[in-house]
Amino acid sequence: MSRAELFKALNRVVLITLAMLAGAYILLAGQFVLFGFKDPVLHFTLATTFTFILAPIGAFPLVVMSDRLRAMKDELEGLVRLDGLTELPNRRAFFELTEKVFERGDAVTLMMVDIDRFKQVNDTYGHDTGDRVLRSVGQSIQHIVAQAGGTCVKFTARIGGEEFAVLVEGLTADAADCLANELVRRIGAAPVQSDGQLIAVTVSIGVAHRRAGDMPGQVLRAADSACYRAKRLGRNQWCDAAAAERPLPALTAA
Repeated sequence: MSRAELFKALNRVVLITLAMLAGAYILLAGQFVLFGFKDPVLHFTLATTFTFILAPIGAFPLVVMSDRLRAMKDELEGLVRLDGLTELPNRRAFFELTEKVFERGDAVTLMMVDIDRFKQVNDTYGHDTGDRVLRSVGQSIQHIVAQAGGTCVKFTARIGGEEFAVLVEGLTADAADCLANELVRRIGAAPVQSDGQLIAVTVSIGVAHRRAGDMPGQVLRAADSACYRAKRLGRNQWCDAAAAERPLPALTAA
C-alpha cells in the first residue's frame, strides 16, 4: 500500500471512529436519562476507551478492502472499454463518448478510417505482421488526431477489424476535412517496419459532419458510406459524406 493510500484510509478510519464514538455517547446519554448510572463518568470513559481501541481495529481492514475492490472495479471497467491489441478505446467506449458529446450540441465530425487491402497484408506477411500494422496505424491515427488544433474533444477508437473511428468536436468542417487529409497523407508516407521489411500502408477515410437532429449512428453510417466511396474511387484518400450522397457511376467490366 502506498503512503497516499495509507493516509486516505487512515482519514476514513478516523471519521468512522468519531462517528461511532458520537453514537456511543448518544446511546449512553439516553440510557442515563432513562435509567441513571451510579458512576456516569466511568461509563463514558469505558465507551471512549473501547471505541478508540475496537473501532480502528475493525474499520481499517474494511476500509482498505473497500478501496482495493473499488480500484479493481475501475480497472476492470477500463479494460472492458479497451481494445486489447491496439490499446485504443474500443467500439463500446467510442459510442459511450459519442452519445455524451452529441448531447452538448456543438459541431461534431465523425470519421471512419479503414486500412486499405488489409487482408492482402495478412495473406502476404502473416497475422503477426498484420497485428503490427494495426497497432502502428492505430497509434499514428491517435497521434495525428491529438495534434489537431484547438482545445476540442478528440477521440480515436478501434471499432472492429481494420476499422478505426475518430471523433472531433469543436472544429469547423474545413478544419476537420484538413485533418482527414493529413491522416491520409502522413499514414501513407510512413511504411510499417516488420522483421526488416517496410510495408506500405494506406487508409481510406469517410468524413461526416453532424447536422441538426442527427444521432450518432446516423452520422457514423454516413461516414462509413463516405469511406466506401473513397475505396471505390481508388483508396488512399478521404471523402466527405456530402459527396457520398451523390451516386457513383456504375462499375464496368475491364
